[in-house]
Amino acid sequence: MVAQTCTAVCLPQSLIALDWFGTAAFSFSGTLTAVRQDMGIIGAMFLATITALGGGTIRDLLLGSPGQAFWISDVRYFRVVLTTCIFTLLCWPTLTRLFKFEDSSWPFCLADALGLAAFAICGARVGLDSGVGIEGASLSGLLSACGGGIVRDVITNEPPRALHANRSAYATPALIGAIIYVCLRESGFFSENFALWTGFGCGLAMRILAFSLDIAPLRAQLKESEWQQILTPKDHRARR
Repeated sequence: MVAQTCTAVCLPQSLIALDWFGTAAFSFSGTLTAVRQDMGIIGAMFLATITALGGGTIRDLLLGSPGQAFWISDVRYFRVVLTTCIFTLLCWPTLTRLFKFEDSSWPFCLADALGLAAFAICGARVGLDSGVGIEGASLSGLLSACGGGIVRDVITNEPPRALHANRSAYATPALIGAIIYVCLRESGFFSENFALWTGFGCGLAMRILAFSLDIAPLRAQLKESEWQQILTPKDHRARR
């Protein structure tokens, strides 16, 4: 989610459009999660807002951005979320019944990937403009792309998909795309637009490959047999 401080500077219009598109895609995801959790209309709107705008809000708080939250200063973001949520609640059941749409189908995964990559780059841009270093700006991009989804999953008592290795890689493409953008920009050898689109393209391509080929991130338990010995209580091993 790109903050007002980011839209105020010169960004390619196409990237700004993708940021709006990603806001709608994440709002759609949050609304469907609310429906699966049997929430009410207010719950669906709340979860859609958290999913689409939560990461950028947390990012701005950590960066110490002055003033109001970006989606309060620029209320168009909130309007996009509410419009998408209402449209999903009213039209999604009919579309599913008539056209056999599923939220896991290719078009929706592509829309999610576009939003993820755009959020990562715009979030990293906000971090750099706030004066943080390469590491801080990269994490700013990661938080912008994945923070809202993590909060959504915690609220609905689901394992956060961005943190677990049992599904296709999600946080990794966002982080790598942000790192590439930040490093290219800070190197001084490349133009801003080249850095933007290279980081965006790498993040998008990695996410598409991940859900197309079902590529999961590396697990923390790299050698499962050794970890099982470490994590098994000693008294249990003695009895065995």
